Amino acid sequence: MTWSGRKQLLLWIAAALLGGAALMTILIRERAPSPARRSLYVIGVPERGEELFFGGQQCSFCHSIRGHGGQVAPDLAAKRPGTPAMGWFATAMWNHAPGMYRRLRTGKSFPQLNTQQMADMLAFLYQASNFDRAGDPAAGEKIFREKGCATCHSVRGNGGKSAPELSSLGAEGSNELARAMWNHTQSMIEPITNTLGHWPQFKGDEMTDLIAYASQGQTQAPRKGDKADRPGDAERGWNVFQASCIQCHAVRGHGGSLGPELGPEHNLPLTTMQFASVLWNHAPSMVSLGRKNGIAVPTLQREQMADLAAFLASLRFFEPTGSPFVGGDVFKLRGCAGCHGVDAEGTQLGPRLRAAGDAFTATSFTAALWRHGPKMITRAEETGVPWPTLEPSDIGDLVSFLNSQQRSK
Repeated sequence: MTWSGRKQLLLWIAAALLGGAALMTILIRERAPSPARRSLYVIGVPERGEELFFGGQQCSFCHSIRGHGGQVAPDLAAKRPGTPAMGWFATAMWNHAPGMYRRLRTGKSFPQLNTQQMADMLAFLYQASNFDRAGDPAAGEKIFREKGCATCHSVRGNGGKSAPELSSLGAEGSNELARAMWNHTQSMIEPITNTLGHWPQFKGDEMTDLIAYASQGQTQAPRKGDKADRPGDAERGWNVFQASCIQCHAVRGHGGSLGPELGPEHNLPLTTMQFASVLWNHAPSMVSLGRKNGIAVPTLQREQMADLAAFLASLRFFEPTGSPFVGGDVFKLRGCAGCHGVDAEGTQLGPRLRAAGDAFTATSFTAALWRHGPKMITRAEETGVPWPTLEPSDIGDLVSFLNSQQRSK
């Protein structure tokens, strides 16, 4: 399906998730015979994915999310997803399927996920991976002094007195600290650069460690129902972006050109504090550019900061594109052709996959791989065929190849 630039943008906005925002995926009726290869859009909801993870599918029997759940297998919120995120999740599940299945053979049944449930699960896992981790108060105290914050600010009485005490602000959570830092940036630029001789820069998780120190290390990752520091809503974040950012920044060419493009191809911040770091680091140039062009620096409310960060993070969770020609080579290179045929036409070892029903997407492709994984693993063991390892970039190419019509020879 071909979309214009604006329609494509709106499609990504509809795909935005985190905190209950809609995640766009595509539903197929797997391998149903039909002359028309179509895609139907459904919504992946993180809350439903959470219920599946901790309830119906019992994923938490082995896995945990931020320490909540089993300890047999890795914490699934501990590692940030790569790019493209949907491809990263698909390959992570596929590559680890043999180990998971062998462990489940001796105990619990293999969880079954249809395409809708897979969309919900991926939405929940993506949301879970984008929370700020708990910071290190000791490292935060060092940052507080090395970055020059202590020159003006104090924490529990330690530090300067010319600017507000940060203890109470830090205890209110990362959203409030990020919002306060941004809203007061204009008034801080000149005093800080005059006092320190430069504008301090934050990298990595330094901002997270700083808030851990300011809040006495008591700030934890948000939990369900916690109103003090709720996850952002990407749909609302799109509204904030249009009202406050689109004059200078664009997404896929839609918006201003004074600031850098913020589309999914760029390395965008995933968490609130990463977003706060980016805003802080570029504040002098953004304020200067805005003044030159008569654009006022926007003031953000507490929840708007989290929503805006969620919107930018959601741009990385999109349906990956690919080439059917590259996909054909990947299909052979990864060993898929050994069972399914060079053109995915099917053999005695594996069924036809190419253009066999409604169109595949990353989500439906992942769901199909997951559902049929145990049978494929057993067959691979019986025939001595090594389990193929996929790369995140493979998914878009493989989906494009499987959706293309087989050329006559």
